[in-house]
Amino acid sequence: MANHDAPRDGYVHVNGLRLHYLDWGNPQAPLLLLIHGLQDCARSFDFAAPYLAKKFRVLALDHRGHGDSQWSRDAAYKYTDYVNEVAAFADALGLRRFFLMGHSAGGRDAFGYAAMHPERVEGLVIIDIDPDPVNPDTSRMFRRYLTEPDEWPSLAAVVERLRSREPNAPEEVLEHHALHMTRELPGGRRQWKRDRALLYAYERLDLWGYWRSVTCPVLLLRGALSGLLTIELASKMQQEARSCKLVELPDGRHWCYDESLDAFLAALKGFLALP
Repeated sequence: MANHDAPRDGYVHVNGLRLHYLDWGNPQAPLLLLIHGLQDCARSFDFAAPYLAKKFRVLALDHRGHGDSQWSRDAAYKYTDYVNEVAAFADALGLRRFFLMGHSAGGRDAFGYAAMHPERVEGLVIIDIDPDPVNPDTSRMFRRYLTEPDEWPSLAAVVERLRSREPNAPEEVLEHHALHMTRELPGGRRQWKRDRALLYAYERLDLWGYWRSVTCPVLLLRGALSGLLTIELASKMQQEARSCKLVELPDGRHWCYDESLDAFLAALKGFLALP
């Protein structure tokens, strides 16, 4: 990424934890808050954020236990912990009205927050996630998460791990994420920048009630090759929502914002009125 696209780092104390976030764009511009998925981090959006910052002040939060945010000492990584964290983060920064975007588990946090705080959310973008309590693809992903190591022998090994989940992502994207999602250890080894305890605390709750309660306009994005959010389930979500546009991103899987960046930005352009 070019230097002028680099975000500013910010830190704030929320619910007893020091949280890290990234800040792009004009501080006086309309606000857009980005929430990453499980095991990912705020840097997940680095390739989209500079474009979004042409209109918005873009903030990307490192959830507790992820990225450069503090780990919870009592493994408080339940669904309500994350949703309450979004609320407390918005309050700490004085965010009164904003657009909200979330990927995967971060999408569930985002629409839960939007349902609980309708006066705060101008519009909602949900990326490849559903409100169901059971999802076979999520179960498959978790079996892998719980059996794979926290440490990798090299940065190249992390790149290959990320390639296995998003094979159509450009090499530059994979290398960037591998660098920022891990920290270096002696001998060139790398370690995930996340608390393993959050995997054991993760909840797959029935969130249809929250989904149906969202009152703001919603853009639901699905990777056309995704096994997690099927077209049948995405269509049901569209039907159950009050105001929802569904867009499929070609050649994208669950991390479709990486694999189909141009289509991702094109879908956002109309919904967010980007220049």
